[in-house]
Amino acid sequence: MDEMLRGFWYLARVGADVKRGKTAPVTLLGEQVLLGRRGDGTVFAYADCCPHRGMPLREGTFDGSTLRCCFHGWAFDSADGRCTSIPSVVGDAEPGRFRLRAYPAREVQGNVWVFVPRPGPLPDPLPDTIPQVAHFGTSAPRTAVTMRFPCGVDLAASGFFDPGHPAFVHTSRWWRSKPVGNLRLKEKAFAPDGFGFAMARHPVKGGGLPYKLLGGDVHAEIRISLPGIRTEFIQGRRHAAYVLAAATPVNERETDVHYCVYWTPPWLTPLKPLVRMAVADFLGQDRDVAVRLAGNPNLPPQLFVGDADTQIRWYLRLKKEFLASVSEQRPFLNPLRAQMLRWKS
Repeated sequence: MDEMLRGFWYLARVGADVKRGKTAPVTLLGEQVLLGRRGDGTVFAYADCCPHRGMPLREGTFDGSTLRCCFHGWAFDSADGRCTSIPSVVGDAEPGRFRLRAYPAREVQGNVWVFVPRPGPLPDPLPDTIPQVAHFGTSAPRTAVTMRFPCGVDLAASGFFDPGHPAFVHTSRWWRSKPVGNLRLKEKAFAPDGFGFAMARHPVKGGGLPYKLLGGDVHAEIRISLPGIRTEFIQGRRHAAYVLAAATPVNERETDVHYCVYWTPPWLTPLKPLVRMAVADFLGQDRDVAVRLAGNPNLPPQLFVGDADTQIRWYLRLKKEFLASVSEQRPFLNPLRAQMLRWKS
């Protein structure tokens, strides 16, 4: 199957990294895209290519309103991508007949999402698949880490829903130090959910230090969705947290993994550098696995054994169904069913 799914919203950049009056180039599914934030604070996304001779617009200038190509000075209104000036042409050049190719872009809870379409006209309306949690309103992440993985998006995203690996991969001062001795039986209820599946709200027993900071009676709800998104809402007796993880394919061989963490305890704010260090440490352990696998030129076919591997199988089934629905020009039908899974982790 094609690992990179078009027709979805992708987390392109954390909003704080797209400054007012500045641009930020990214690569999404092999396509060069120029993000930017206008002077009024709104964001945009255009193909990073001047329609005249193909010069990347990232090489030009942006004053908060107008993008200007560095090659021949063509100017484009960032509000709609319309060309407003062709300096070298004498007479009426009708610059407005030229436009930049636009990508739908939205900023939601402090993250910039870009819709990467399939060939043909954009769907109307655009799918409402950007995850968000009402508990945090319009708040931006308290801390966020983005790390590039040297692998395709399927491998990069698999860490989001592979319950067998944390006890062996995520061993550190933040979590566990002795994997095998700490394995506990887990039994969780799952159900289909949109383009993915959800783990029902459940009590968190034990766990690492981050869970303990929320107070007693901690419960969690986890959702997994195409094209490679995991959300976890954690509610304690006194405080709550929300973790958004998104795997955004750069191309067939590289993936940007974004980890965005929201929380309510105000006393954690001064500790943001420490929290960020812990998140980077956690994410870096998954990246190390990807590096080691990428270094093996003779990877065998994947084996899926027991309930611990069921979520990965579900993810692949969901992808297969989505691609079939596109090919057959029909609505997506979630192929999963409600089920209890049991594993040790």
